[in-house]
Amino acid sequence: MRRNRRSAKNTKRQFSGKTPPLDVIVDHIGAKGDGVATGTIRLQYEDQNRPVFIPLSLPGERVSARAQHDLGEGVACQLSEIIEPSPDRVDPTCGHFGACGGCGLQHWAPSPYRQWKRSRIVAALGRAGVEAAEVDALIPAAPGTRRRADFVMRRLSVGTVIGFHERGENRIIDITECPILEPELLTVARSLPPISTDLLAPGESARATLNRLDSGSDLLLVLPREPGLAALESLASLAESLDLCRVSVRTENGGLSAPVVPVLERRPAVIRFAGVEVNPSPGAFLQATASGERAIVQAVLEGVGAPSNIIELHAGCGTLSFPLARLGKIHAVEGDPSATATLEAATRRAGLQNDFSVETRDLMDRPLETSELAAYDALVFDPPRAGARAQAEHVAAGGPDRVVAVSCNPATFARDARILVDGGYHLERVTPIDQFLWSPHVELVARFRRGRAA
Repeated sequence: MRRNRRSAKNTKRQFSGKTPPLDVIVDHIGAKGDGVATGTIRLQYEDQNRPVFIPLSLPGERVSARAQHDLGEGVACQLSEIIEPSPDRVDPTCGHFGACGGCGLQHWAPSPYRQWKRSRIVAALGRAGVEAAEVDALIPAAPGTRRRADFVMRRLSVGTVIGFHERGENRIIDITECPILEPELLTVARSLPPISTDLLAPGESARATLNRLDSGSDLLLVLPREPGLAALESLASLAESLDLCRVSVRTENGGLSAPVVPVLERRPAVIRFAGVEVNPSPGAFLQATASGERAIVQAVLEGVGAPSNIIELHAGCGTLSFPLARLGKIHAVEGDPSATATLEAATRRAGLQNDFSVETRDLMDRPLETSELAAYDALVFDPPRAGARAQAEHVAAGGPDRVVAVSCNPATFARDARILVDGGYHLERVTPIDQFLWSPHVELVARFRRGRAA
């Protein structure tokens, strides 16, 4: 959920505790979920009007805030007091809200929150000069449905904590409740500190990735060193008591290239895509919620229509690949060898080899050339947050008539959409999907068709 990061206070200019508090009215919510206002800040012996970012505030509120550090594009502040609250302010549902960095918008009523998420996409397209024929209303996420989480665990002198990082800090919030997660994930996470003495020395940290699969919870631990016998016995006992389907370990000092070592597999780790059983690797990327996945799949299939030959880029372990295989022949391209191995094994078991081919290829370094795209009449791509600028350029130069894009970053999506539009595509429709409840992140599916709008 939250990646380990260094505190911004360690790298940015700090303001003195004697700096006078700001009395401002919040104008809007920024891309990172903070309220944005304009405040008069004294810098280099002169007063300057600067954007100020105030977490936990809402549009229209009059607040008192203290400047903390200069971010360059504005000043990060700490909320001191809500002088005049917004009528859209609601009570947060989690006792950790405000400290935990996982959620920043639990205090906002559902309707304006959802409108804001949709507006992020509309604004990004507007900045890129791209007109969409239609931008749907946001498909909402429900509490208690997130099926994937990354926890941080640290053994301290007073005990072991597990949870998510504090907002903007390295300190770990010891999570005892989390209204966005499937309850079983939190149960598994809270069961790790009691066995931490077998896993960690005092002062050491570990990461735990949990995926809720169709066959049960799948745990991947990233540890400072290989686990000893006591640790393996503790993990086996934990898996038995919590009915985990699989437990795996990777050592941190080997980096991402370090091998994942299976501790035990009590039954096959299985998730089903369009009825096809897939055995994802430990810690594999999955769509954050099952409902969000269904919404994405439906929007993608509607966008593709009924072609005979489909190419899918950044295919992962098959979330979209197997639903797309029902429409025609598909060639799935993915850069992660473990994901393509998963795809190939699943297609063999399902007997789909004749109409389903798989290619391992780093699309960021080696995007498909225009000549390679000529054989296909539809293209689907779901790149990482950085987007797919180079690939979009090749598609714009001569890609299939139908293109469907999935993205978790409105800014890079809009940039790539501009490239496609300049190449002769029309953006027909965008479907926003909320998989990351109460966070600033929003997913989307966009359909393009070559040629001008009717």
